[in-house]
Amino acid sequence: MKRWTPVALFVALTLALTSCANPPALSQEDAQALETLAQVAGPTSNVDPAAITSTECWLPSEHLVEDEAVSPTTWRVLCRTHYADSSGERYQDATCVGDFAMEPMLDHCYRWAYYSGMPLFEDHPGITAPESR
Repeated sequence: MKRWTPVALFVALTLALTSCANPPALSQEDAQALETLAQVAGPTSNVDPAAITSTECWLPSEHLVEDEAVSPTTWRVLCRTHYADSSGERYQDATCVGDFAMEPMLDHCYRWAYYSGMPLFEDHPGITAPESR
């Protein structure tokens, strides 16, 4: 039995690394939303656009707002904008509300500060948004 332990660990590690290396296939809506989020999340939450190194966001299609008062295509996600300043590598979280049916999907996000009982960025996987500069 001990002989199989390293093999089982190797298989588990390989599967874990493969799933991290292959992000989920994105729908066209999610891809467009992530591109917009990359342009909006950092700058509208007071991060210098020139300092941004990447932006990660929850997948919009997995975070639709369930409220009869809004469109069924409305989503709310947390984004984490990574940037560098004189103190080193940093990040700023933002909450972003958009709508797949609107043009543009969103035009601003808000700086996010954690409050007790509220979701954290780490609660869901982040997808790196493509930078289009």
